[in-house]
Amino acid sequence: MEREFETPTADSIVERISIATQAGPLAAFVIRPRRMAPSRPLVVLHGISRNARALVRHFRAEAEHSGRLIVLPHFTMAHWPHFQRPGHPARADQALVELLNRLAVRFPDCAGRVDLVGHSGGAQLAHRTAMLYPQRIARLSLVAAGWYCLPDMSMPYPYGLGESDARGAALWIRRKQACLAAYLGLEIRVYVGTRDTLRDPALRVSPALDERQGRNRHDRARSYVEAVRAAAFSQGKVADIALIELPGCGHDFEQAITEVGLARIVTETPDMTLVLAAAG
Repeated sequence: MEREFETPTADSIVERISIATQAGPLAAFVIRPRRMAPSRPLVVLHGISRNARALVRHFRAEAEHSGRLIVLPHFTMAHWPHFQRPGHPARADQALVELLNRLAVRFPDCAGRVDLVGHSGGAQLAHRTAMLYPQRIARLSLVAAGWYCLPDMSMPYPYGLGESDARGAALWIRRKQACLAAYLGLEIRVYVGTRDTLRDPALRVSPALDERQGRNRHDRARSYVEAVRAAAFSQGKVADIALIELPGCGHDFEQAITEVGLARIVTETPDMTLVLAAAG
């Protein structure tokens, strides 16, 4: 494990580490507050802009305020050109779990359940990782994913868990179905901007996806929440999931952080819905 240190402050230290995983090399920023609180580590996944370093600036203050260890993986374009997509030989989910296992040598809480936050492509990786490793996740916070793998057996994989001709689909369907009950038992919060309605070039579009999940990220977030609730209900459960709209926000994580206080909400607050309503 290679380690570099950012400029320390009186309240926190930021390290940039690099590890070799079976799926490929992975870098990460680790924000360690000088006064650590007895709380779960928080893992924050960037989107396709790969702005992990910029997110460090926003989440460093939250680490200092909350006393939480915060880990921000950096999936570089050179090694992870498709980190947000399922089915690629270089599996970002495996690398993420291996990163946590390596960090657990120094920070034992990383061996247990963590809170996982992802924006856009990072939200796509986050919910697919949670589907495969629900035992490693406590709270899942998804911010404006482009599309979802719905817990819906009637929708073909990768958009759902139904039969599909997609390469390797049968294996992934079996794995995700095996963990589905645990996944549906997670605490899940889904955030999306009220103005995140554009069909920009980064958004995946297809007739089937548009019809079943919606034509934009705002509609697809709602479809995901409804699908999780329906899947949990079919198992006799009530899903702990909520859709939280970010007033005036488009598809911009940093805007949601600076204008709505999203970094503090996902870092500190157990009941995020009530706090966001109070802040608004």
